[in-house]
Amino acid sequence: MKKVWVALIGLFCLFSLSGCTPEGNPLPEGMDETTVLEQGRSVVQLLNQGSYQDVYEQMREDAKNTSDTEDIAQYMNTTTKKAGSYEKEHEAMATGQTLKDTGEEYATAVFYCEHSKKDVVYRIAFDQDMALMGFEIKIK
Repeated sequence: MKKVWVALIGLFCLFSLSGCTPEGNPLPEGMDETTVLEQGRSVVQLLNQGSYQDVYEQMREDAKNTSDTEDIAQYMNTTTKKAGSYEKEHEAMATGQTLKDTGEEYATAVFYCEHSKKDVVYRIAFDQDMALMGFEIKIK
């Protein structure tokens, strides 16, 4: 369990280190902003509904190998505990990024959301086949 949690944190850190500029980077060729944002919103909704199995099923194999539904639930509960319940989305953007170690291009849907106590940023990453690579949640 500890090894899996460390792998999940590593994946999330990878996404944070990649960063997003306010104007965003172009999406990888063949990826559509509307699709990335719609699928990203779906993941945010599932996370906030506690539908962790549904989120897990959307993950690509390498992500599934480093986490399970319990890890997702623990991450979500730990991260959003201080923020309170989800209320609404303020802003959204899709940006292209590249994994530094492999050169793989992917898209990240970024959502700035209001929760009952604090604002939260969700970053939901998809590969070029729109499989969920991972996600990061930060309280602002």
